[in-house]
Amino acid sequence: MKLTQKLLQIEFEAYKNPKSDKEFDILKAGEAVFADFGYEGSTTFQLAQKAGVTERTLFKYFPTKFDLYKRILAGLLFATILPEHMSDLKKRLQSIESNFKTWYISTLTARYEAVVKEPNKIKLLLGAILFSQEFSEIFGKLWKTNLYEPSLEAIRFFQKRGDLREDIKPEQIVRASFSLGASFLITKTILAPKHPIDPSEEISALFEIFYGGIKSRGKDTSSS
Repeated sequence: MKLTQKLLQIEFEAYKNPKSDKEFDILKAGEAVFADFGYEGSTTFQLAQKAGVTERTLFKYFPTKFDLYKRILAGLLFATILPEHMSDLKKRLQSIESNFKTWYISTLTARYEAVVKEPNKIKLLLGAILFSQEFSEIFGKLWKTNLYEPSLEAIRFFQKRGDLREDIKPEQIVRASFSLGASFLITKTILAPKHPIDPSEEISALFEIFYGGIKSRGKDTSSS
């Protein structure tokens, strides 16, 4: 079955209102198993074992593995990614702070704080984007509206004010910013979660590295 935003919205209603404690346990188990092994690498035996039920019980609630997966994707998209993460960031991106440093660090810090609460969600998201072209397109449209376009608005503001170089396209600055931020989040939550990285120190260092290439001549971090 093709994934559509309408279908995922319908699935989200069911995600928010599981029929029983067992269904809730299956959903939580599915989030953990799919995050660790991906859709293709997960088996119904693993899912049932993680949920503490038999495969027969699993199939009673979700006739196929994909039925469970699309329910979890709906929760990922509408319960976690959008309202708690993207919408909050959209407000931050549109609320231009007094200087670029404060704006950049507060935005990346907010993104980190939202993700670190449930690192499995990042793994689930990456897996879903790679697994499903339809999900990738749905997420991409929402990401563009809630994050990319507000970021462009902010960068243009700082360029016009003279804080950032105007010879670099704002789209290129935004893409570079997201690449750095995403790399930091993936390293901290997936690649090296136990590595002793101080988030505040790392975010400040990322700012210095990034700002060094895009600041206007004569500007420094203390004045912008």
